[in-house]
Amino acid sequence: MLNKILLFIVCALLVYTMLVRPWILKMGATRQEAADAMPGDGLVANPNMEYTQAVTIHAPRKIVWQYLVQVGYRRAGWYNWDFINRLSDRNYFYEGNHSADRIIPELQQLQAGDVVYLTPQLGMEADVVQPSQNLILSGKEAGRYLVVWSYWLKDLGNDDTRLLVRWTSNQNEGLGLKLINFLLIEPGGAGIQQSQMLKGIKVRAERDYQITLSN
Repeated sequence: MLNKILLFIVCALLVYTMLVRPWILKMGATRQEAADAMPGDGLVANPNMEYTQAVTIHAPRKIVWQYLVQVGYRRAGWYNWDFINRLSDRNYFYEGNHSADRIIPELQQLQAGDVVYLTPQLGMEADVVQPSQNLILSGKEAGRYLVVWSYWLKDLGNDDTRLLVRWTSNQNEGLGLKLINFLLIEPGGAGIQQSQMLKGIKVRAERDYQITLSN
C-alpha cells in the first residue's frame, strides 16, 4: 500500500512538473510573449521564479488601467478568489466584502513610491506608474530587488487591449521555502489567483465598455 502511495505521488509530481507547471507559467501568453522583453526585466538578479501570463480584453487601455491601478488590500482587492484574501483580514476590501465591481475615483491616484499592500503586513512599492501603459510593483531588501511584478498594457487597435503580467523573483530561499514555492505558491499564486485576476479585470472592463457603447 505504501509503495502504491509513493508511486502515485511520484507520478503526480512528474505530471505537474512536465505538463501542468509549464502551462501555468505562461497561461494565456504566446511563446513569443513569454520570450519577449517586458518593462522590469533585469531588475531581479538571477531570478529563480518567473512567469508570464496574458489576456486580450475587448476594451480600451484607459478602462483596463482604471481597474488595474486600484488593486490592493483596503483598496479594490484583486478581482480573484476573495475568500482567500479575506483570510488575512476580514475587512480586506475598501468597500463591501469583495473585490470592487466598479472604478473607484478616489483610488485612481497611485503614484511612484506608494505602497500597494497584499496583506496588512506585506506591501510592494509602486516603482513605475505609467497610466494606461505600465505598472511595476516591487519588493526590495537593502536596495536589492527581490521581486518585480510588472503589468504591461498593449494597444491592439479597434479598442482592444492586451494585458500582460510578468513576475520575477529571487528571495534566496532555502530548500524548504523553494519546495513551498514549487508546490504551493506557484500553483496557488500564478495558477489560481493571478489568472483569476486577469479574468476579473477582463470581465469588468468589457462590461463597462459595452455600457458606454450602448449609451
